[in-house]
Amino acid sequence: MKAYYDKEVDILLIRLSDNKPEHGEDIGEGIIVHFDKNKIPVEIEILGAKKYLVDWLEQALEVKTRSPVVAV
Repeated sequence: MKAYYDKEVDILLIRLSDNKPEHGEDIGEGIIVHFDKNKIPVEIEILGAKKYLVDWLEQALEVKTRSPVVAV
């Protein structure tokens, strides 16, 4: 798996395999999954990646900070 970010257009492309994408499906919220000729996902494209990743990190950190703290 490889990931590429283009800051000029704010797109994150995650390559899942070296197979050639044949078509893509927009699954919503700026995420497009590209499939090969056998309908196997080969790429995930995230449009507006910066906002998506910041939102995801904020949620991940919020969940983590809700964990109980054990005093020793």
